Amino acid sequence: MDDEGRGECIPATINDQWNFLLSTIWDQMIHLVIRFGGRLSEPVLAVAVRSACEAEPLTTMRFQEGEPPHFIPDPDAVGRTYAVITTTDPDATLRALLTEPLDPATGPQARVRLIRSDHDLLCISVNHTISDAYGVKSFGSRIARLYHARSAPAQFLPLKNSHDRSFESLLRLFSPTEREEAFLRYGDQVSSWSLPMRSCTIRDPGYKVVRFHPGILTSIKARAGTLGVTVNDVLLSAFTLALAESVPELRINALPVLTSIDLRRYLSPDSFPSLANLSVAFEVPVMAEPGLPLFTVINRVHAAMEERKQGHAGIGAAERIYRDFSGGYERMKRYLQKLEQETREGRREKNPFFSNLGVIPESVLDYGLIPVAEAWMLPPVEYPPGFGIAASTCRGSLSLATGYCNCALAEKEVSAIFDRMALLLSDL
Repeated sequence: MDDEGRGECIPATINDQWNFLLSTIWDQMIHLVIRFGGRLSEPVLAVAVRSACEAEPLTTMRFQEGEPPHFIPDPDAVGRTYAVITTTDPDATLRALLTEPLDPATGPQARVRLIRSDHDLLCISVNHTISDAYGVKSFGSRIARLYHARSAPAQFLPLKNSHDRSFESLLRLFSPTEREEAFLRYGDQVSSWSLPMRSCTIRDPGYKVVRFHPGILTSIKARAGTLGVTVNDVLLSAFTLALAESVPELRINALPVLTSIDLRRYLSPDSFPSLANLSVAFEVPVMAEPGLPLFTVINRVHAAMEERKQGHAGIGAAERIYRDFSGGYERMKRYLQKLEQETREGRREKNPFFSNLGVIPESVLDYGLIPVAEAWMLPPVEYPPGFGIAASTCRGSLSLATGYCNCALAEKEVSAIFDRMALLLSDL
């Protein structure tokens, strides 16, 4: 605590700084939505959220630029973290909520809203500045455990998680030679493609979610097992092939799709930090002409992903971010501003993005006797010409979601991409 009792500042890691800078360009929010089949106790939920924020102090802090950048406590942010919204149109209320990002510079970094109608919707949103999808699910699990503990006797719940939030805990696992090799294998963008969208500077975010019945995911898993590939390979392939139909011209080069990987895979589970952004992205180049059989693309994607994994492309991406910041925060800030301007002016293209946010664990859904109807996750809204889709699964049901810019990409085009993906996956 400082002399005024405001609590300690927390240094912003390089990965925090990078994601804060990205938040100045697009909507850096990750959302977890839970639809209940009953009604939660408002007082119990309020206490659970407050206790979860106390256990994860970054949620109520604000990002402060400086030398070095850091997070500072903001006592007023605690009251803005949780609220109840009563409505007769929960879907419209949720859409409005999703399109209102948090500003990490003013805080808080997390927002929990209970949308109450004839049923309850719980929307847990965390700024990507401090957390990736794993952290959002971890924070959601903490709220559920604390809610359960208040409504029924439970064992003591450990609150603090002091594990290293930076990439350093991962990079130190590799020798300088291995890091150099991973960096070289990660490489620079060598080719690109773009959707038929126009660049714009107006932020007009929109969301679309498609949820499949459990049989689809069961079929995908079965077919993936038969082919010796991963479920992620299949989803990434369907996305790539669906996008190929939207590209107005054919290309002779492989078309790269950005995909994400959680670098916690290199750590032991007992050393996982909770709220942290340890996910990075790298390109997966694949030849995917329109009309190509899905199984052909799946084999190509699997081979490309295996090559990237064996070369530790994720570690190479983390190493790249560290090297980019070697000149200091302000230099990187100017570089990113220049890159954004060139992209908006059409002088640079931005490759599409696919992210598998993973399984929503039962610990997120355990609110005692209150049944859960469904749950899904939503990714950030990228600036044009960026476009990405995220997958998440809950109790055997697959959800695909996107955040996009209405002023740049027509909703009918977004729907067409989802429809093509749904058709490809259903055919499995």
